[in-house]
Amino acid sequence: MERNCLVRIMYIFVIFGVSFIFLTDERCVFAKEVRGVTQDAIKIGAIIDQTGAAASIGIPIADAMRTYFRHINDKGGINGRIVNVFIEDDHYTIPGAVSAFKKLVYKDKILTMLFCGGTGQTKVFSSKLEKEKLPVITVSLAESMTTPLKRYIFTPSASYDDGVDVIVDYIMKDLKAKNPKIAVVYPDVEFGKTGMRAAEKYLKNYNLKLASKTILAISAIDATSQVLTLKRLNPDHVILHEGAAAIISFLKGAKKYGLKSRLFGTFYVSSEDTIAIARDASQGLLAVSPFGFWHDDLSGIAKMREITKQYQPNTEPKTRNYVQGWVTSLICGEGMRRAGRDLSGDTLVDSLETMENFSTGGISSPIRYSKTNHKGGRGNKLYKTDVKKERFIAITEFQEPAF
Repeated sequence: MERNCLVRIMYIFVIFGVSFIFLTDERCVFAKEVRGVTQDAIKIGAIIDQTGAAASIGIPIADAMRTYFRHINDKGGINGRIVNVFIEDDHYTIPGAVSAFKKLVYKDKILTMLFCGGTGQTKVFSSKLEKEKLPVITVSLAESMTTPLKRYIFTPSASYDDGVDVIVDYIMKDLKAKNPKIAVVYPDVEFGKTGMRAAEKYLKNYNLKLASKTILAISAIDATSQVLTLKRLNPDHVILHEGAAAIISFLKGAKKYGLKSRLFGTFYVSSEDTIAIARDASQGLLAVSPFGFWHDDLSGIAKMREITKQYQPNTEPKTRNYVQGWVTSLICGEGMRRAGRDLSGDTLVDSLETMENFSTGGISSPIRYSKTNHKGGRGNKLYKTDVKKERFIAITEFQEPAF
């Protein structure tokens, strides 16, 4: 009988010991499944145009994302986990983005998303992001992405609005314009309306109104009628808030028909493709960007060039859109690193909110997130075109809107 009691006691101790190991062993921390996170890997995704109207923007962004996380993986991953990247092409359409979202979230089961289609696409997903607790760092820089605050949505830099505001400040303060006539050219999509509304709102600070609001489709291959209309109205300054083909079409049309207005470009205008394709038509163009360029003499840019050439030895200089993809990936990687091994959608959000002055090595102004602010910053530099070298050259440091 004593022998039976001893056996029972030993059995109890064995069961207790096994249970203790199971509950305390690091390998068992994820007994509760976390979407996109395993013991050895993290799944992250992106919805970004690769074949549609905004492919010239989306392709280099996706390239930067793949290259950055390949480098991270070769260095051992993040907190001991390899990062697996899933990229879906939405063709810059909302139906395409919806299909891509379902695949990434419900089939691939990603932890987080870098980029979520364009402004309109991200707005469609707003409630879904909340429901799925899916953090997103958007490709869209629309002010509406982060105002009002949304727990799971972040932007990597200053907004389109900030860029428009910095242009207006430059016209009024640096050029010392007196009652200037300012026009805006924009596409009739959410991205375009965002920039147009920003200009309207900000001009009120100077007791001014827009002289003209001209719609030009983002994929337009001809801008003759828009240019001739503006030539007749003769504004002093035109702010081109466009993307893709429309930028080139407008600049070529402005040169062909002799539009005398001074031309300014917002975020997507300040891509090297603008100069490479428009050539002499881009002469004199000024544009803003919250990110630096491939040839800039900045520590963060130098590191990006070094890593990129490691994987692409014969690469041509990358466009500013590549730089945007790099900065966004850098932010996401840092957020996951700060979250540690206890990684989930919510811990990632919490860790991103600790970036109150995160340096990108001068590629952008410091990232300043908090529990009440998910916009990466407010700073933009103003650049001029160098047609011969096909580059944008900074003429200011990072500046924030005056108002």
